[in-house]
Amino acid sequence: MAKITTLFVDKGGVLIDNTRLSPQYRRLLGEFLPTELGGDPAAWANANVGAASRAFARYQQASMSAPTTSIREWFNEDVRRWLYEMCDEVGRPRPPAARADRIANGAHEYVRRRVDIRAPRIVERLRHFHRQGLTLHVASGDQHADLVGYLDTMGTLELFGRVYGSDLLNVWKSSPAYYRAILADTGTDPAVAVVIDDAESAIAWAAECGLRGAQVRRRAGEPFEDAVLRAFDEVSAQL
Repeated sequence: MAKITTLFVDKGGVLIDNTRLSPQYRRLLGEFLPTELGGDPAAWANANVGAASRAFARYQQASMSAPTTSIREWFNEDVRRWLYEMCDEVGRPRPPAARADRIANGAHEYVRRRVDIRAPRIVERLRHFHRQGLTLHVASGDQHADLVGYLDTMGTLELFGRVYGSDLLNVWKSSPAYYRAILADTGTDPAVAVVIDDAESAIAWAAECGLRGAQVRRRAGEPFEDAVLRAFDEVSAQL
């Protein structure tokens, strides 16, 4: 079996605990949006519950078909729609498109820079992989700018070579085509790489491309880092 040289690491469920992220996101939006658009902080926080759920449903639907525009443009348009839906719920006027785009992206940036996503044991293991000479790339379906911001907040950005969101590749993370695009872009032989992801479907897509996988399987009540480190141990056993 070929020696492993490269790791493709997912964000949500591997680098970041989504169950901790969501409530912080609402609170921080409640801090930021009234400074731009007025209204009650709690109302903005509550409005994001439905708006975020609908945005995720749109993302899931869009990712099942070829993009009619570039994926980057899709993200840009959808973030404006997300903001407008919250404006309607809070009862604040919808700002013009250019201002809405600035506010919506500013809100996400405000959150990314302030959210508590510390995972010191995960970070240390990533640094250990890096010191061992492994090449690390992020392989996520999220937007590239979001990923870079979160990695910077975690203090891990310098550990990763490429930070792949769907928009960077212009391929949705919804089939083996996503991993084929990554392999082509990096020039990586699939025999020397491992995908670390919490989704069984992602591991299966990677396997179709000849990649090995290590799945994060979090048990009921298990600390997030414990589950991730168990998957990292699987990788270490193959080195």
